Amino acid sequence: MASLEDFLEKYGEKGYIVLKAILEEASRPSTRPRPGDFSFKGIKSRISSYGIEYNPSLLLAKLEREYGVIETSFKSSNQHWWRIRDKRELARVVKLYEGVEDEASQDPRVRVLRIQLWSLEPEKILKTLHRIASSPRPGYRERGELRRIAFEVLPLVAKFVEEASEYGDELSDEISIAEEILEAAERAIARLSQGRGAREAWLEAPSKGGLREPF
Repeated sequence: MASLEDFLEKYGEKGYIVLKAILEEASRPSTRPRPGDFSFKGIKSRISSYGIEYNPSLLLAKLEREYGVIETSFKSSNQHWWRIRDKRELARVVKLYEGVEDEASQDPRVRVLRIQLWSLEPEKILKTLHRIASSPRPGYRERGELRRIAFEVLPLVAKFVEEASEYGDELSDEISIAEEILEAAERAIARLSQGRGAREAWLEAPSKGGLREPF
């Protein structure tokens, strides 16, 4: 399959605009679960915000069928959503086109921090948190999942945000995703605390060896 560099060489400024819009839409924080990284409507709106009127449908189709950069995640009569297969590669090529391939992007610490965040599978964590926050009747399973994330994942996310803040420009996308995880976790715990309350749910939870697990 052809590379993104080939895509930009062939389609130039229009190709760059579409890739940039995809990257920015995919990084946009959301308060609710989305069926993909970006939608056709979102891309058109993003391109319009640049002061450009352009229909990206042709280039989106080529990015999916010929370049394999994106894949359809949801499609209906009035919606079309895609998932980006490799966000880091997309960001790299966009920055390269913009001439931002500076020394900082090759800083070993930046590379390590980026690897650390993506190794946590942030998209998978977000999906779980969104599911818990939108669950009509969260139960034992949801409490267990949130407890695991709170103790095993969130401390690592918080540490990443603290250290990555020194490299805001180079890690802006990753910081945005990390912040979204923290916000989603707050919404999830708020959801579990609604209704009958966390204490009542805890008191009814199955005990282990005569002692109940803390919420």
